[in-house]
Amino acid sequence: MIHMEEKFSVCWRYHAGQGALVWQLMFTPAGDLVGQKRFSGSRQALFFCIDTLSGMVIRDDYLFFEHHHSSSAIEGGLTLLETTIGNLVYCSAGQLNSPEHQGIWAIDFRSGMVVWSRPDLVFVANLEDEFLVYHASVFAGFPERHFRLIDPFTGVDIRLPGADGLEVNALRGKAVQEEVRQQVTLPEFVMDGMTAERNALQRAGIAETTRCECIVQGALTVAALHEPARLPALWNSSLRVWKNDALVYADTLEEGVEKPGLNNFLIRSDKLYYLKGREELLCVALS
Repeated sequence: MIHMEEKFSVCWRYHAGQGALVWQLMFTPAGDLVGQKRFSGSRQALFFCIDTLSGMVIRDDYLFFEHHHSSSAIEGGLTLLETTIGNLVYCSAGQLNSPEHQGIWAIDFRSGMVVWSRPDLVFVANLEDEFLVYHASVFAGFPERHFRLIDPFTGVDIRLPGADGLEVNALRGKAVQEEVRQQVTLPEFVMDGMTAERNALQRAGIAETTRCECIVQGALTVAALHEPARLPALWNSSLRVWKNDALVYADTLEEGVEKPGLNNFLIRSDKLYYLKGREELLCVALS
């Protein structure tokens, strides 16, 4: 039995449905969490939106391509959350025979409305007051990219940097990483040289740290421990939180799986978000 002196509490939980895989999460500056979930045997991605303060599900099982099927690029239903601004979330669509995504759809998940769409463009970078995008074409059998800057609130072209590689690279360099923009801290596997993480885990009695993902933030240490199960070739994963080296929260993430789920927790502000069984999302107060 794990002894905990002061237990942190679960603020809310969201179950994506039996057999679901919560695939991607993003946070809007307006205070919403938007994610997508997938089901085995289906190429469709369904979206959900949760108020992070109350845990209220604002929207669930949202398939906007069903009502906005304006481009062959969305064939197959593969989607990606690209970025957020204000109350808008920007999605793109997968292409069946290409690793690149195509199109940009600006969605207000609170209203369920697609505010604007540009299926002809490919998203590159969020520069806050404008997006760097490009239009793909082929000339003499060779692919070309025609870059432009668009307004993130209307999708309208602002100007065309065109083929100026130096300016395009400079614009790319101005872009802030998405986790930094959304004030999210992601875990890292504990490697040699990560002194703070290794020391924190060893103080907690975790001698084997190479199979741990960890975040150390002030007095808090959060770790996912991936350990071999009793049956060969299977894994168990658990989540633990220590405050000032005292265990304050613990949960089982998965048991008896062939491949443990990785990168399944994060910290934003004073909340911990994590996936349990890949189909349930929990929010825990870290104070």
